[in-house]
Amino acid sequence: MLNNARILIVEDDISFATFLKTILEEESYRVEVFHDPEIALQALNDFSPHLVISDLKMPKMDGISFIDKASKILPHKNFIIITAFGSIPSAVEAVKKGAIDYITKPLPSPEEFLSKIGEILKSPVPKNSLHKIDDEIPQDILFAGMENIYRIINQVAPTETTIILYGETGTGKSAIAKVIHKMSKRKGEFVEINCASLPESLIESELFGYEKGAFSGAIKQKPGKIELAKDGTLFLDEIGELTPLVQAKFLRVLQTKTFERLGGLQSIKTNARFITATNKDLKQMVKEKKFREDLYFRLNVFPIKLPPLRDRREAIVKIAEYLIKKISMRVGKAVKKLDNKSINFLQTYSFPGNIRELENIIERAILLSNSDKIELKAETDSEVQANDLKTLEKKAIIEALKNSKGNKKEASQNLGISLRTLYYKIKEYGIEESDYLIF
Repeated sequence: MLNNARILIVEDDISFATFLKTILEEESYRVEVFHDPEIALQALNDFSPHLVISDLKMPKMDGISFIDKASKILPHKNFIIITAFGSIPSAVEAVKKGAIDYITKPLPSPEEFLSKIGEILKSPVPKNSLHKIDDEIPQDILFAGMENIYRIINQVAPTETTIILYGETGTGKSAIAKVIHKMSKRKGEFVEINCASLPESLIESELFGYEKGAFSGAIKQKPGKIELAKDGTLFLDEIGELTPLVQAKFLRVLQTKTFERLGGLQSIKTNARFITATNKDLKQMVKEKKFREDLYFRLNVFPIKLPPLRDRREAIVKIAEYLIKKISMRVGKAVKKLDNKSINFLQTYSFPGNIRELENIIERAILLSNSDKIELKAETDSEVQANDLKTLEKKAIIEALKNSKGNKKEASQNLGISLRTLYYKIKEYGIEESDYLIF
């Protein structure tokens, strides 16, 4: 099991939960903490943990009931029960109900706890246990309103055909490339590179790798993305941003399945499958001499055009409800329903930024909601733009910390957010003690 295994903690004792989270994150585990077992149950599918650690005695639901319900949502997961010394018989009962082990609090020692966690995560995963790719979107949500695209992908994914995805920014090209990889017969990794996010001076070395001494600063050999994807899939997003030099070199890879690292003489073979994507009209770029015609024909073997969100109108509410649940869990807010005005907005707004814009609108609405429902509206119509919102949020957090004299639990309660969310926001905004404490 990788060090970045996902661990979900359900513990109503905030201090103890924070302590567990801290020592686990120091070992590079990805940890989510929930103080309410009912909210934790809602988060199971989205987070898809490799291990669940639950307190035995909690106000709303005991640990045995939680395990019983959680195992129906995600069967074959590993569960650990936390118990006080006086409740060990109950913990043994929990083990009989499906927990793999129990730990006592206070912990005997952090070292023993981490050793136990390590041993559990090293154990073989049951054959019928299903784990998601990190941040994977459920396919019924990803392909909602474009089921025809799913049928096409289902046919072409198992082949070795080169695929290019066309679509506006924010239409989910990266997520769909991952699905194609999963549905293929590839045994290697899914490797991704965004050609628009790297400067011209770096894109070549990132793709092809380099030998020690190839250029100033190349102190050791480094494999490139093509090499890392040797038996898997290499996804090149925004392929239209490649420079003419890199276009020529990449064309050779497609033609010969060989390449050299920068500064190297040895040809390296690759068995990678290539999926590319762009939000540009490559055919027009060819006419304008901005993109190689021979490379265009090599890439355009099987084009798939992804529709913008405004053309998936019948599916927008379903997608929005999924995002509300996912984002609410991430920011530590209760999941709320859409009001009628928001449903009408979803069915009429054009969403120029597609899914990415919808996510931003929903997150802002969740953070600003003070009722049992959330109201969605376009960024341009919002009373507070994103940057202004962050400035106001930072000021509100600092003010709450000042009023509580640095007591974070009290500040989080006054702000109406979880302690976990407060810690996350303090780190996000770089808030220091000197910002709210007078020495």
